[in-house]
Amino acid sequence: WQLIFSCFSLCALVKRCLQSRINEELPFNRVEKHSSGKIELCRIHEHEIKSLKYIVDALMNMGLSLEMLDGFFYGYRIPQIGKEFDLLKFTETECLNIELKSQAVPLEQVLSQLKKNKYYLAHLGKKEHFYTVITDTMTCYMLDQGDTLQSVEFSVVANDVKNFGYHYLTAIDHMFRASDYLVSPLNTPDKFINGEYFLTPAQEQIQRKIIKDTLGHSGYGFFSLTGKPGTGKTLLLYDVAKQLSAINKTLVIHCGKLSKGQERLNESIKNFHVIAAGYLKYHPEIIRSYNFILVDETHRIYPKHYDEICDLVMRDNKICIFSSDPEQVLSSAEKRNGIVQKINSLPLIDKYELSEKIRTNKELASFIISVRNLNKKPHIPMDYGNVILSYANNYEEACNMIEYFKKQGYVFINYSKSNYNYSPYAKYEEDFDTHHVIGQEFDNVLMLMDDSFYYDENGVLQGVPHPNPDYLYPNLFYQGITRVREKIALVIVNSPRLFEKISSIFDIEQEA
Repeated sequence: WQLIFSCFSLCALVKRCLQSRINEELPFNRVEKHSSGKIELCRIHEHEIKSLKYIVDALMNMGLSLEMLDGFFYGYRIPQIGKEFDLLKFTETECLNIELKSQAVPLEQVLSQLKKNKYYLAHLGKKEHFYTVITDTMTCYMLDQGDTLQSVEFSVVANDVKNFGYHYLTAIDHMFRASDYLVSPLNTPDKFINGEYFLTPAQEQIQRKIIKDTLGHSGYGFFSLTGKPGTGKTLLLYDVAKQLSAINKTLVIHCGKLSKGQERLNESIKNFHVIAAGYLKYHPEIIRSYNFILVDETHRIYPKHYDEICDLVMRDNKICIFSSDPEQVLSSAEKRNGIVQKINSLPLIDKYELSEKIRTNKELASFIISVRNLNKKPHIPMDYGNVILSYANNYEEACNMIEYFKKQGYVFINYSKSNYNYSPYAKYEEDFDTHHVIGQEFDNVLMLMDDSFYYDENGVLQGVPHPNPDYLYPNLFYQGITRVREKIALVIVNSPRLFEKISSIFDIEQEA
């Protein structure tokens, strides 16, 4: 058989047609890797190879030329999001999506997938064509303008492929921005309330398991959800809370300061309520009024409140889900409290972990890791085009830069201050401090660094003592900078040595 596609993945587009007679998985995957320019071998299974063979054969039997079959992306994944499409083809004005199934699946599943595909492609503003082809019978379905599923002949699919023309797009990554799809319950509550979002495959898999395990358990039960910044813990936890609130009263305990978005959730979702952990100081009994207890940012909670939650959950047979990230502690006290270790010592029903970053792209994630530890700079050149490193000689210059970046759409996150002692960063007019952005996310983030920071002999970022002796400057920095989705602006104020060290992160190619 002949496989004629210009691209096998998001990584690259081969500009010539592939013509081969590949039947076995290993050589097929080798050719796929070579054609796409991927670094790693991607496993495409035998039934997927056969589905491709069947549809290509069927199209060619209907008289379509090789040129008509050119320009398709196979197995394209939206960067960061992980959303995958079987076949995609774009022109300047239109988009064609064909999903392949080796055998029949429930029509509800077909409809759900095509509607989800439409959600991810709708922002492009192109005329859209969505099909599913069951390749063992060549049964075909089309998503119509009313989002209903219509059975169509294969000739309809073939005619669309034929009419799509030869002037197709060969690069599409630039059309997809993670912020077009990432919904935050705290920052975009209305989209969350209205269900205008989808979970990534990893989030979806854990969500289904949590709901199943939670509803299938009798008596009290503790569950643990962990993940680093940018992996989507908060959205997943709030989605689970929303699902559970449709069954019974659900309480979310936020270990930080409440945002306006959380207040909006309280007003709009039945049986769903969010409180700050500090509320438990005066009203610990509130837990008794809810069947499901979900705790976000649990690593920040006071041990007294943690113990009260555990006692009430066990006493009243509640279900409790703790969400945490041990790397995001902001103070010495949070380190000493060791809440994550206490969670792990509980008789947990199950533990779930999110590992794939979706909010922060790999370049920004690499830059953040490198700032924290210069020895973890990447060994290959990275495109840090979305990072701006600037230098200010004094306070006045820094203020001018802050004003400039804010006009460019950056959110200025400052360091939390001390209630008792003078804080050097208190003189800057901020949008938020690091304690007010817990769980939130922003497209563009601006932060300052001065001689409060330095690197030790091992290249690890350190900080002078904070005016509040319990706070840790490097941890506050990490909390703020990991709120970013797309762009970072970092202003170094009157600290040339620090500037020199951080600027070395951009010098990977020269060092190599």
